[in-house]
Amino acid sequence: MIENLVDYINATLLLHPHLLQLMHTLFWVKYWLLMGLMGVFIYLVYSEDKQENMRKQSAARREAEHIFIA
Repeated sequence: MIENLVDYINATLLLHPHLLQLMHTLFWVKYWLLMGLMGVFIYLVYSEDKQENMRKQSAARREAEHIFIA
C-alpha cells in the first residue's frame, strides 16, 4: 500500500513541476526555521552559563565583604 502511495506521489510531482518547486521551497523554509530554533537554544545554554558565573562571582564578593543576605 505504501509503495502505491509513493508511486502516486512521484507520478503527481512529475506531472506538476510547480508542486515539486513548492515542496523544495517548503523544505528549505523548514530547514532554516529548525536551524534558527537550534541557534536560539544554543544561545540560551551559553548565556545561562555566563549568568550563573556572574551570580557566583557576586556571591563570592558579598561573602568577602561580609554582607549577609538571607
